[in-house]
Amino acid sequence: MKDTYFKTRRPFKKRQHRYEIGSPVGLWNLYDDNHFLARLYKIGINEQEAYYHYHMHYATSTGKCNEAEFYSHVREIVADHIEALRKESPFSTNHAIHRANLKCLRTFRDYLVSINIFGYRDPVDITITRYDSEISSLKRELAQKEKLIQKMKAFETDQKIRITKGYLYTLVDLIQQLPELKLPEDSGMRLLRPSTEMVWVKMICKYFQHGDEEISSQTLRSYFPANKDVPGIKYRIIQEKYKLYRIVSSNKSK
Repeated sequence: MKDTYFKTRRPFKKRQHRYEIGSPVGLWNLYDDNHFLARLYKIGINEQEAYYHYHMHYATSTGKCNEAEFYSHVREIVADHIEALRKESPFSTNHAIHRANLKCLRTFRDYLVSINIFGYRDPVDITITRYDSEISSLKRELAQKEKLIQKMKAFETDQKIRITKGYLYTLVDLIQQLPELKLPEDSGMRLLRPSTEMVWVKMICKYFQHGDEEISSQTLRSYFPANKDVPGIKYRIIQEKYKLYRIVSSNKSK
């Protein structure tokens, strides 16, 4: 059959490729869809993607159709045969074969749905199944996040440490000294290693208040530059009048 989209075997010859379709005596006229699916059942589920691309390459490279047309053609064949198999009697002597073929077709259909970039409208049952799957996945994610939130709430508090009014920058000066503290051994290792300077800003804003007022991160951001070696023009230095304390080592070692 010359106008089929699928690569056929030559009559009375061995297949040049195991994906070629047709019977040894030739491809029966108007039955290329049956032969295409018969070969699909034969090769099994694991090679469906390669099988599809083999015939698509043949159809497009020979100018029989473009990729969108080939995709639509195969989708229609699969949809028609799924519907036909669903209507078969469950008491038929071929029921076991029908069930196996239906499973194969549904797997192939799912693959085709996954590569649908041509605007082909999916069947209602596929759409509903996909939405149900997405909803179930979102529900699981929501449940996990709710558990995480509940776990984090155990460490939350509405209470804050009040800084005496006018001494906010005294606290900032003390915080700035913390990263400079080193262990008592002569290893040169620092006691604290923040992953980013913004950690200090977030900590102060979250757990402290200035008198009765909340502390804005914008107020403190310029005191904790990302790069201390090159702080930038927005960096602000603590005024000497706020530097009331100095953290020093007690020179004790374990």
